[in-house]
Amino acid sequence: MKKSLLQNWPLYASATFFLLLIWIILGRSITRNHGFLVYASDDPYIHMAMAKNFSQFEVWGVTRFEYASTSSSPLWTLLISTTYYLTGVNTIAPLLWNLIFALVILVIANEILTWYKSPPAIRFTVLMGIVLLVPLPMFLFTGMETGLQTLIAIPFVFLAARCLSGESPSLARRDSIVLLILAPLVTAVRFEGMFMIAVVAGLSLLLKRWRLAAALTVCGFLPVLINGMISVWHGWFWFPNSVLLKATLPDLHASRMAFVVSLLDPFLTNLRKSPHLLTLLIAILLLYLLAQAKGNGWRESRQLMTAILFPIGIAHLEFVGATGMYRYDAFWCALAILLLGLQLPVVAPRMPSLRSPLTWTMPNHLACGALLLLILLPNLEKGWRDIWFLPQCTHNVYEQQYQMGLFVRRYYQNSSVALNDIGAVNFLADIHCLDLYGLATAQVAAARLTNGYGRDEVERVSRRSGARIAIIYDYWFDGLIPAGWIRVGRWSIQDNVILGGPTVSFYALSEGEVSYLRQSLADFSSHLPVDVIQQGP
Repeated sequence: MKKSLLQNWPLYASATFFLLLIWIILGRSITRNHGFLVYASDDPYIHMAMAKNFSQFEVWGVTRFEYASTSSSPLWTLLISTTYYLTGVNTIAPLLWNLIFALVILVIANEILTWYKSPPAIRFTVLMGIVLLVPLPMFLFTGMETGLQTLIAIPFVFLAARCLSGESPSLARRDSIVLLILAPLVTAVRFEGMFMIAVVAGLSLLLKRWRLAAALTVCGFLPVLINGMISVWHGWFWFPNSVLLKATLPDLHASRMAFVVSLLDPFLTNLRKSPHLLTLLIAILLLYLLAQAKGNGWRESRQLMTAILFPIGIAHLEFVGATGMYRYDAFWCALAILLLGLQLPVVAPRMPSLRSPLTWTMPNHLACGALLLLILLPNLEKGWRDIWFLPQCTHNVYEQQYQMGLFVRRYYQNSSVALNDIGAVNFLADIHCLDLYGLATAQVAAARLTNGYGRDEVERVSRRSGARIAIIYDYWFDGLIPAGWIRVGRWSIQDNVILGGPTVSFYALSEGEVSYLRQSLADFSSHLPVDVIQQGP
């Protein structure tokens, strides 16, 4: 027991620090939100609403009334749905699952570092880097699939590299089997996992592992195929609306020059918005070249991990883009930090001692020091900023979307309501939802994808849905709000750091709804948090 404690002190120390950090953030968040557990964005409530409806009514949708291809993470939605089926609908399930996943991520990262015989100081630095730079607490308070995605991606990339390198012949068969089990989970947890499957399968082809490449491709793309067939059968698109509406794709019908511009523009824009990704890309490439100079060929497992991660990072910048709070790129950042920890002992096998700085070899250690600064500055700044603002983010959601859900549940239960933020309202209330952004309404998504979403289309879909009121950000719909809509009131919050806007507007979609909406807003005003500013007649 004592020997195990001494050998694994980096894991125990980093896990203890992580749990202490979670306890502090959770305490601040719940105190600010009057005792309620609230997540840091509206998006987790979309999964929770779908899980509620699937577990209780066997309907895969944000409402219990109709199917909706909204979730870009079917595996996460299914996991929460299964939890609700077994325990009942609750708010804490996403947080508890992500807490478990975060701790297991630290265990797996520690095991990989130990397999490469990394010294304890390196292991501790890497594990703390994952906690603070990814950052790991964000997984819990965004309540999304990020923890599960990272948990699947780390062993998948490591085992793929070890299997293709041939460094452990005795484990090759087992590694191949585990890879084929993980492959469908990679894409089921997020459809962007197709990039990872494609890269690993491509490397397998390059190394003439034909069967492995074919098996990985079939297993990896199977969830996409199944989800697409179900979605098309219900009259929706092949991919979830969230993927289609948020992806940045080049213009395939443009001229050559326009095509190149449409290809480069999102990449350069996202690169400018994501300095943390740029520095990590530079760092893993630089360590790859330095390790190559040290004699590590490209077929060495750590070099193969770089060969997998680098194109995935490029594809992410091109097609997925930068997001707040590391939502889409957390798995990649965690893998990059782990890879840097694996490569550093190769590049600088004799790490400098703080006790004897005169023994430092200037070229290697100066380069490593400069590299460390390059990595730490943007990543530490973003990671710590996200951790610091987590309680405020939850408070923003509590004051806006959470109150919208309570309001709709009290006054418009089972009615048709038009929204642009659909998560918390659909989780807390049972309504017929018209999603004016298009994530949960196929007609709106189709109009947006064909650039046919104008004021007439908004009026048409709202009339067809029978929506009584709309709760929206005005500036999201500049020039799209029908003339017959009547704005009755507004809620404004202060110190917004995460929401799409500080002010939501309440519209009656007909003259007959004005009086009831006005009275409902007046009646609910006493239940609003004191910092929310309510405006209206």
